[in-house]
Amino acid sequence: MRRVEIEFVSEQQYCDDRESSKLKASGALQEIDGVKVISYTEPDEEMGKSETVIEIINNNFIKMTRKGLYETVFLIEEGKTHSCLYKTPFGEMNMNIVAKRVNAQIPDCSGKILLCYNIESNGEIIGENNLLMKINEI
Repeated sequence: MRRVEIEFVSEQQYCDDRESSKLKASGALQEIDGVKVISYTEPDEEMGKSETVIEIINNNFIKMTRKGLYETVFLIEEGKTHSCLYKTPFGEMNMNIVAKRVNAQIPDCSGKILLCYNIESNGEIIGENNLLMKINEI
């Protein structure tokens, strides 16, 4: 297991509202049965002490599991739609993750993951998201 720093650069658009942010977190990177696994505590205070695990299934498919105040399992696979249940302190919501682009490039202990996806609920787009994660060994 290697210690890594993860820099998050994100853009979200919900209806007419557009937000962008940059955050950093410390985490761990390991390989389990040929799958690279990144784990970290959410750096966003709004998320509470949520723990996130990202499994890089292949360069165009990741699984993101979050446990804590906010809980979900996102399957983000380029060109595909996957359903998930998103649990928040305010209730639960069924959503679809429509992945437009997924590019995970982590050849060793450093690299990047680019995720471009829409979130749909009840057949409507409720969010357009672009997330770049830069991973560097500490």
